[in-house]
Amino acid sequence: MPKFLLCFILWLACTQNASAQHSLRFLMPDYPPYTYQENGQNKGIGYEAVAMIMADMQQPMSVQLVPHFGHAVTDMQRGLADGFFLATESAERNKVAEYSEPVLMIQWTWVWLKQRTDLLPGSASFKHKAQVSAQSNSNIHRWLKEHNYQVTAGTTDIRGLLNLLRYKRVDAILLPQLTVTTLLAEQGTDAALYSFQQEINLPFAIYINNIYLKKHPQFMLELNAAIRRYQARTHAIQPD
Repeated sequence: MPKFLLCFILWLACTQNASAQHSLRFLMPDYPPYTYQENGQNKGIGYEAVAMIMADMQQPMSVQLVPHFGHAVTDMQRGLADGFFLATESAERNKVAEYSEPVLMIQWTWVWLKQRTDLLPGSASFKHKAQVSAQSNSNIHRWLKEHNYQVTAGTTDIRGLLNLLRYKRVDAILLPQLTVTTLLAEQGTDAALYSFQQEINLPFAIYINNIYLKKHPQFMLELNAAIRRYQARTHAIQPD
């Protein structure tokens, strides 16, 4: 074998091995039960799904918990992370990163005190009169403003939203119902004290930084293929 060809093969093998060993730097918002930490360990149905997808790709990853989605987007803009999960899609985020195929679906749900029988989410009076809120710097908060709801000051602390509702600073909040019931259980509060009404069902997926994709142009194709394999496996094991 010619010497230059042998050198090229060795170089290619080393390059592929280094690429395979590169750890993808992920950010993960504190968003139970999808993504959170417990005793310093990464947890959540979203985290577990992404971990399975990365394992299928044989792609090492590191995961850093951040307090909210706005923090993740800012760090992505600064090139401090290769991606974040899980998230809904927005035009702002699409400027920084590419959105994957859906990993999960998430339900944005209206939550209000059950004693407030006068509130009817979906009605014109609710939209024009009810004081509502959501987590600051989130897609939900942006969506409420874009759809002309009466949005009052929110909080970046997702747990603080329940306090706004509990102390009647707002009439209703918009959050995934699974997140609300998880936080209520965490706080020892009876979910029966609240009313719930689903507003919209949306994809919940992975964002990969455009900076990373310039260096790894095939990564998104490989990621989406791994997500489809994950979906096929999880659907196959669901009971009838």
